[in-house]
Amino acid sequence: MGATEANATIKASNINEAWEQAVENANEYSGHQEGYSGDLNTCDFTRDLTSKLKSMSETELKIYIYEKCPKWEAWGYCRKKPILNKNKIKTVVKTNPQKGTRIWKTVYQGKNRYGDIVVTSDSQTECIKKVRAYVEKNPMYPIDIVISKVITNGNTKCATVEYKKSSGETMGEYVFIGLAAC
Repeated sequence: MGATEANATIKASNINEAWEQAVENANEYSGHQEGYSGDLNTCDFTRDLTSKLKSMSETELKIYIYEKCPKWEAWGYCRKKPILNKNKIKTVVKTNPQKGTRIWKTVYQGKNRYGDIVVTSDSQTECIKKVRAYVEKNPMYPIDIVISKVITNGNTKCATVEYKKSSGETMGEYVFIGLAAC
């Protein structure tokens, strides 16, 4: 089991988000290969060395990381700090007005432990029959039956909430260097 140098430069709003993106990029580019891809996806991000840039240049910091970072670890630092959104309101709401009357219907739904609907019926008795059949086929998964209201006509979407970027907002730039398994 050897190790090879791996690095990435990622733009993100914080170092943890950047690390997640670096690993995702490594998975897409190098694949998983059972932990021996030779890329950052085989490393654990263990140290943020941004504070060391106060006492050494970026080149010196890179040399320090290459000399000191253990196998299967990655160390990183912030090359350019992000400028965060300082707006008091950071979202915008776009409403979708409904013309006419919404008509609602009572239904019975069988939901698994994750909240996914696996069975729907207009009557409680019919829903119980369907859920029993489902549980008999999938005995490891208990199902809860709940009563719900669903819209039968018209648009179910009433609004969209989106992030509102400030004019001066920029992503930070983060560098990761590691010794990856290969």
